[in-house]
Amino acid sequence: MTFYDFVIGFIEDDTPLGQLAHNIIGDKNFPRYETSSIKLNSYFYSNYFDHEILASAKRALSLYLNNIEFV
Repeated sequence: MTFYDFVIGFIEDDTPLGQLAHNIIGDKNFPRYETSSIKLNSYFYSNYFDHEILASAKRALSLYLNNIEFV
């Protein structure tokens, strides 16, 4: 499962993760097939400047990594 697929699962949530999902969907350059947390983290910090979005991205990456460990 890619990070993109994981985050899109929150699209209907009225939470910061849901907002993150909306931002990612609207980002035409988002690396949709990336699974590396290092590369994703780098992408977020190079392309997103809102502190709330960055905090949500950090939380989502943590959840993603914990999720894929058990798949």
